[in-house]
Amino acid sequence: KKQEINNVLIKELGISIIAVIFMTAVIIVLTYGLNRPGAEIIRNSITFLWGCFVIIFLWYQEKINNNLEYDNKVHYFRFLIVFFACFCISIGMIFAPAFSWVFLSIMVVLAMFSNTLIGLVCGSILLLTTVSLTSDADMYVFFLYFMIGLIGVSLFHHIDLDFKVAGPMFLSGTASFILQTAYIVIFENQPFSFSVMFMPILNLFLNMVLLFLILKYFSKISMYLLEDKYFEINDQEFPVMQELKKKDKMKYFEAIHTAYLGERMALELHMNDKAVKGCCYYYKIANDILTSEDGQKIPLLEYYEFPEDLKVLISECHKNIYGSKESCVVLTANKIIRTIQYSQKELKDTVIPYDDIIEAIFEKLIHSKHLENCDISIRELNVMKNICIKENLYYDFLR
Repeated sequence: KKQEINNVLIKELGISIIAVIFMTAVIIVLTYGLNRPGAEIIRNSITFLWGCFVIIFLWYQEKINNNLEYDNKVHYFRFLIVFFACFCISIGMIFAPAFSWVFLSIMVVLAMFSNTLIGLVCGSILLLTTVSLTSDADMYVFFLYFMIGLIGVSLFHHIDLDFKVAGPMFLSGTASFILQTAYIVIFENQPFSFSVMFMPILNLFLNMVLLFLILKYFSKISMYLLEDKYFEINDQEFPVMQELKKKDKMKYFEAIHTAYLGERMALELHMNDKAVKGCCYYYKIANDILTSEDGQKIPLLEYYEFPEDLKVLISECHKNIYGSKESCVVLTANKIIRTIQYSQKELKDTVIPYDDIIEAIFEKLIHSKHLENCDISIRELNVMKNICIKENLYYDFLR
């Protein structure tokens, strides 16, 4: 397995180096073709080379730390293709008016296929390259598009499975239009007219069209696939759940009931409810090893290609770590279900004070050391407690 990883890493680095050399050669040829001095050729090529080094370094650093968003961790070549496409567009913009550039879309797409940090770095390097090769562009053009890109990337940071992008599109477009107006219109020595506003309007239109196409494509290849994966994993008929039902019915039903309660709390608190439900199902069997068709031993989570955010959450809960809000929800829901099932077993037909049990669990949790490094607030804990208290009829169903 380690050898396979090393081979993939060598292949990725090899192709990256070839791509960087090719793009640097393009910059050298362009700088020379634009009749720039030799000093500028050296400056532009060295700047771009170091920028690419930073991008590659950041990619693997963020990959090791599990900071790449969505499913980008396993799609390095997809990111490389997107970066190369953005490079080609940025080179093409050298021959277009400076105030018609579409760096808002470029920075957003690069961030979507990596993460916020890498998207900003990539976009800034491409912007710097374009500005340095454009004769009528100055530092204010760089400031303009860097600010527009910064706003766009921030607004589109980690879009969830609901994929609500109308707000970010409207706000980023509005910010782009206002900034373009501030950098262009107020410095024009002519009366206010439509012709003066033409460039900001054209730029807004181009960016909105590109963003729409980018987001539509991204949702198709990434978000919808992720949602389908969760739909498959969170089904009680999923092979792992059916195997668990055959082996240990008690553990199977405990997972089902924990998932019900955990999902209720996650939905109310606007958390990642799909990851919470999946974690409730699988975190206690996360270390199971499966055998592939060719006889290889593969961990359960890898065998079925669980989403990255779900794997991180399962790892936290398996180690009983109250880190994220979602892990707190999962572990608390399981604690409540186990305690109530134990009480029902011991007290049999006796009326069980569910409210008192839940109050005691949350009281103990609040005063424990578990929440010292947890992101959850007291208000959210109270919401969780109130939801659990309202489920008395469901707890009777557990008998």
